[in-house]
Amino acid sequence: MKILFTDITAKNRTFDIKESFRFTDIGAELLAEVQAKLLVSQQAVDLFSITGELTANVATSCDRCGIPVQFDVDQDFYYQIRLEAEPQLASEHNCSDDDCEVLYLTDPAVEISEIISEQLLLALPGHRFCDDECKGLCDRCGINLNEKQCKCRETNENSPFAVLKQLQK
Repeated sequence: MKILFTDITAKNRTFDIKESFRFTDIGAELLAEVQAKLLVSQQAVDLFSITGELTANVATSCDRCGIPVQFDVDQDFYYQIRLEAEPQLASEHNCSDDDCEVLYLTDPAVEISEIISEQLLLALPGHRFCDDECKGLCDRCGINLNEKQCKCRETNENSPFAVLKQLQK
């Protein structure tokens, strides 16, 4: 869905969006459509703002033990849209947080699915665990240490660090 800023006047416009996305490269799957509510308003002649919130239900696997995990995503976001070319600076500079929220567009339209997709990816946790206390898998036999205790750790005398255990005594 495209938002044409030429259609936005001094009044605010609200958009209710339900959209499906496929994220094959991040190891997560949407269990239902992403729901987003957007408020688009004109701030000045070539300046617009998009304030939004999105919700989604995501399924993935635990990063430690691999069992399926589901979680809800609730994300608020804000963008400023400037209908002008991005200013070119002579040297590198650090962006402030305010600079990161500004989109410079030469075309007076934005593909809203790209913004929603970006915000959904940003809302996903970096580490996805089934539980904060997840023990993961045994690195030798692969057993789920949350369900059973393996004997690999007890009989690991071939380890080069086994000598250090004797020093502890």
